[in-house]
Amino acid sequence: MAEEALVETDVCNIIVCDRQSHLQYLYLEQARAHVSKGIGLWSWASNDDQGQGPDEPDVVMACAGDVPTKETLAATAILRREIPTLKVRVLNVVKLFALTNPSEHPHGLSDRDFDSLITTDRPVIFNFHGYPWLIHRLTYRRTNYGNFHVCGYKEKGNINTPLELAMNNQIDRFSLVIDGIDRVPSLGVRAAHIEERMKEARLANRAYAHLHGMDSPDVTGWRWELAP
Repeated sequence: MAEEALVETDVCNIIVCDRQSHLQYLYLEQARAHVSKGIGLWSWASNDDQGQGPDEPDVVMACAGDVPTKETLAATAILRREIPTLKVRVLNVVKLFALTNPSEHPHGLSDRDFDSLITTDRPVIFNFHGYPWLIHRLTYRRTNYGNFHVCGYKEKGNINTPLELAMNNQIDRFSLVIDGIDRVPSLGVRAAHIEERMKEARLANRAYAHLHGMDSPDVTGWRWELAP
């Protein structure tokens, strides 16, 4: 994204970065293609296409931003491990204006392309690094807008660990798992035990952060390990 921002002309780009190391999910050429599209379906993290003809996901896990992307992938890994029959589609957004219509912005996706990615009737859990209302404003004209559940910054948190801050704003992996379960009608009470484990995990991780002043190694050292 920064590479494109540095070579564009006649636009104003703001680059925000930190000094922390972050996970890399794509090779360079894959990243360039992803940025050119603005939004992409990460097949390697999804399991809604098993190579047996057209299929649809049970839930769409979408994300934008470094921490929300990591937490969404971690939540997806939990869902796929705990509920192997659940079909999850993972989308990552690097150009927010891809969510709007081409008539509103040149980066926008057509309704047909948008519906093919987001679906027209499946629950969408959108994890965002900014204020949730922005995503709602960009998508309110889309077919599946009524099924959007946007998690984002709620101005909660102070001097916290990264996971604590995420939990305070409900963009953490455990909250996302619960959100995903709650919005898939076929799961119902069958996933109650998983939800309880997620609630217990939040309490345990918050207690660890309060005691040690940092997140647990399981969180800081997390890597995507599921096979595609």
